[in-house]
Amino acid sequence: MRRVVLLLVLALLAPLSAPAIAQDMSGLNKQQRADTVRFARNNSLFVLYHEVAHLLVHQLQLPVLGKEEDAADNLATWVLLNKRTSDTDQVLADAAQGWMLSGVAYDSGGVESDYAAAHSLDKQRAYQIVCLMVGSDQNAFRPIANQYALDRDRQDTCDLDYSLIDRSLRGLLKPGSSKSGDGAQVTVTYHDAGGKLKLAADAFRSSGIFDQVAEEIRQSYNIPRPVRFNARRCGEANAFYYADTVEIIFCYELMQDYMQLYVDELPEPAAPVTRPTGAGKEKSGEI
Repeated sequence: MRRVVLLLVLALLAPLSAPAIAQDMSGLNKQQRADTVRFARNNSLFVLYHEVAHLLVHQLQLPVLGKEEDAADNLATWVLLNKRTSDTDQVLADAAQGWMLSGVAYDSGGVESDYAAAHSLDKQRAYQIVCLMVGSDQNAFRPIANQYALDRDRQDTCDLDYSLIDRSLRGLLKPGSSKSGDGAQVTVTYHDAGGKLKLAADAFRSSGIFDQVAEEIRQSYNIPRPVRFNARRCGEANAFYYADTVEIIFCYELMQDYMQLYVDELPEPAAPVTRPTGAGKEKSGEI
């Protein structure tokens, strides 16, 4: 069975420096909880578009020059950039940060075989997202390019990179419309996940991104075979596209992994202020 795998290897041998968020986020304040869920949601959305890219390559027989995994990242980035909203801009910013964090957490490039892998190194994937962002609109995205220390010469050539990808994909992708009855048939299934995965599974489902992407496929592409979207427990933090069954699988462990990556980067809570002895207490006989 052929499968295209998005690799995020679990670092099982290294203890987490921050409290695990497996079952709750009780140690975080309200803003930290919201930011953690947003970061995990946005990274998961980028992953879904990456897997959809594999779906389109195989079902629409799109030509690919170079590594398919790089092409899938480029297509995912291009789709999000062309939505042109502040929310999708944040998705890309979070996705770039996610690859940077995973590159450090899982030592991407730490072994020789990483350089022969189907996927580029995590940090390279982050920089490619940023490059296409600034290449699409230098005024809007120069701040994030500067944040990633892309020098001005590289920022200028990113314009050429984006233009080439934009021209290629606009020529290849001719979206249809389900209004004409030709849209893709897509079924979405959420499998149960209890225990330590419940928080991540509930956050993924309530985000609505699985249904959102499925509906975009229904409305935009004439896929010849029925497509299945399955969200479930997998035993690893991953996502898959299976070409033979035309199926995209999103693992709840991946949502959990993104949540943990973000929590690990949060600053340590400040030590409680120690009051001087007697401060704040009423003294006997005084009003």
